[in-house]
Amino acid sequence: MLKKEKLSETGLIKEIERLSSETQGFNKSLIIKSIGDDCAIVKDKNRMLVSSDSITENVHFNFVLYNFYEIGKKSLLVNLSDIAAMGGIPRLFVLSLFLPAYVNEADIKQTLRGIIDTAKKYRVSLIGGNISKASEFSISATIIGDYKDKNVVKRYNSKKGELIYVSGELGNSWMAFYLNSNKDYIFKNYQNLSPEDKKLIENFINKHKLPEPRINLGRKLSVGKLAGSLTDISDGLVKDIFNVIGSGCGCEIYLDEIPLNKELKYICMILNIEDYVDKAVSFGEDYELLWTSEKHKEKELLKLSKSTGVKIKKIGYINDNPACVNFLKNGAAYIPKDFTFKHL
Repeated sequence: MLKKEKLSETGLIKEIERLSSETQGFNKSLIIKSIGDDCAIVKDKNRMLVSSDSITENVHFNFVLYNFYEIGKKSLLVNLSDIAAMGGIPRLFVLSLFLPAYVNEADIKQTLRGIIDTAKKYRVSLIGGNISKASEFSISATIIGDYKDKNVVKRYNSKKGELIYVSGELGNSWMAFYLNSNKDYIFKNYQNLSPEDKKLIENFINKHKLPEPRINLGRKLSVGKLAGSLTDISDGLVKDIFNVIGSGCGCEIYLDEIPLNKELKYICMILNIEDYVDKAVSFGEDYELLWTSEKHKEKELLKLSKSTGVKIKKIGYINDNPACVNFLKNGAAYIPKDFTFKHL
């Protein structure tokens, strides 16, 4: 049997450079020098946003739950969400691949295809990066965006009396992860599942395995001055709520108002999962937007929800109880169980 040759570093760089040509036209006016030098050279008339994030095997993904194409997509999607969380527009990114010996050429090409397809969807240009061998597979990206004038929204900037909102639904990422991790066991041991239930579970996993960065919504919140403080939910509402609370402020969160997917609640019912609200607000990986807004802007936010097609839900308010977050469930104080993902 012929042994499949490993892709050399030079060959991989050429492959990435070839693929990057599919993204160069989106922001041509910004790119002075792209891949091929020690640094890319860019120009811009606006204020720049720069962020970096990475995903690592057995920390953020494993090969049982994700294929290489999906891993590539996720590596860029989580970075795009950082730009959305400040109301900016993503423009450019650089990419670092850390490759173990067991990842072959076909795997790498599938990963790159996932990255490039995502870059094309969101019109961001790959302009450089780095390749290194490693003991486990990891991808790191640095993303560059911009914003015009003063249209950017920061963390830790809420004011007393502002209302707290989230986009979309919380908990879908947790549910997809749980189902995908335990699907064989569930299908074998839960005798009450109908063929329709099993199909519903399969569809839920496929629909919610990867996040959707809310770039358009973040931009409109910023330009319309509809958010006093803004972040994305990567580590779970229980942790990320502290990222929007301003100096001298605290908040109350109504867990009964947390937007949950109807299918998620149905699946939890048939699988006898009772603590799903706790998991929905603490697991993380939703990458929905979380922000505060002045009371008189509520009608504008309802209009924005309709125009963007993104659900917007009011879940609490900012008070002057410094650094104190109170969760209420059925009108009573409640401390959610903490399932927050730990990076270290």
